[in-house]
Amino acid sequence: MGMIPEEFFETFVLGNYVDCQQNSCCIRRAFNAAVSASHLADHYFKFNKKYAQSKVESFKTIGDFVAYLSKNTSGCFQDIRSISNAYKHLYEDPRNAAYSTISSTGAIESIYFVGKNMEVKMLEKVWPKETKPHNIESKVFFTRKDDKRIEFLPTLDRVIKFWEKLLI
Repeated sequence: MGMIPEEFFETFVLGNYVDCQQNSCCIRRAFNAAVSASHLADHYFKFNKKYAQSKVESFKTIGDFVAYLSKNTSGCFQDIRSISNAYKHLYEDPRNAAYSTISSTGAIESIYFVGKNMEVKMLEKVWPKETKPHNIESKVFFTRKDDKRIEFLPTLDRVIKFWEKLLI
């Protein structure tokens, strides 16, 4: 039978989610979390088509299931899947452009904040050791095609919460 979706969720999705939470400025960890959360849709759909058809009988295709996940996460799943696919393909696949919310890997960046007012500093800004502020925070953001800049971790949080409900 192989790995059931609940095991995939616990092993890969939650593991990568915890890693991402522990270092919320790391694009690599964000990407790994996006990939596993996105691939759970494929795993869940294919596994249940074979072993528990009633769980996915209302979805003809994986695309229908992805649309369901996106709708029930206010579009967050579509963003997570888009991030996963952008890094896999480097740029959006023209065949799937209509489904992707980001255009390329360049849409994902780590942004640094400095001070009480959380002033945004450009990623390219490098501080010499002697002038580096002590109160730096960094988070991963992505920019959608509609130019909205969105923080990655809250988007992933919403997808994880939905998977938890679906799998329990």
